[in-house]
Amino acid sequence: MASVETRPRISVVIPAYNEEKYIGATLESINQAIAAYRQSHGHAVEVIVVNNNSADRTEEVARAHGAKVVFEAKNQISVAMNAGARAARGEILVISFADDRPSPNFLVRIDEAMRSGLYIGGAAKILWDKQSPWVSFFNALGNGIRGLLGVSNNLLFTSRETFDKIGGFDERYYAGEDMKFATDLKKQGKREGKKFCVLTDAYLLKSTRKFDQFGGITLAFGLVVFLLCPWLVRFKKACFFWYGGER
Repeated sequence: MASVETRPRISVVIPAYNEEKYIGATLESINQAIAAYRQSHGHAVEVIVVNNNSADRTEEVARAHGAKVVFEAKNQISVAMNAGARAARGEILVISFADDRPSPNFLVRIDEAMRSGLYIGGAAKILWDKQSPWVSFFNALGNGIRGLLGVSNNLLFTSRETFDKIGGFDERYYAGEDMKFATDLKKQGKREGKKFCVLTDAYLLKSTRKFDQFGGITLAFGLVVFLLCPWLVRFKKACFFWYGGER
């Protein structure tokens, strides 16, 4: 086993608002990936949970699983992710979410992609933790949009330098900031002669809890509204799917 460096090569940033029910399992999956990465590469990884003004035990659960916690009072996903990035010390930034579980090899694959010099950054393919007709519909539609744009918007990663170049996540957005970041990342890569990497042998197991909370019909209606009126992502009230009692 290689000796582990103390300064993190990778920082995983997780925004969290009232996520005590989910974040423990997410951090367990990330800690498994960290152990595999240390075993094979010998680099340290830090995990930063951004407590986005939670009213529950999110911070306590995160600390119990070894995460560093920073506080961000403004309840907005893009703001929270930028706050976590500012606190990060790693050369590579990875953005995940409190209810989504990355595959055990995701850190290894991200490191390999960034070391190759071919990629500006990228994201992982998406799997869902439950299946239903509505999940299948959203998955097919989402994959179509992502394929059309040539990006993925889950488990985003890039270098600290590139993150700063493109200005992080657009804080005018209350939702969709991840897709905006992915497309900005791809544009920056084009300027530098690098590609956007969609990892096919690592994945993010995405939670379907919003389907349970709101139902497929409501989510479908909301998606149609956002596709027809994309400017609504700049208004918090229009993005209620993401700003309920938990996120």
